[in-house]
Amino acid sequence: MNTERKAPRTVRAVLLATVYYLVVTPIGLLARVTRDPLDRRWAPEAETYWTTSTPRSV
Repeated sequence: MNTERKAPRTVRAVLLATVYYLVVTPIGLLARVTRDPLDRRWAPEAETYWTTSTPRSV
């Protein structure tokens, strides 16, 4: 490959990686710290951890 073709590909990869680590990663870490979407809290007094779901109409 020519250098003219390699440069934009490299710059694009560096920019995408930078955006990912500066934008997406902090959002994910913040979401993980502030809430527990799977409700994985430990409750020793709980008889069961099973949750019943209600059927949805189609």
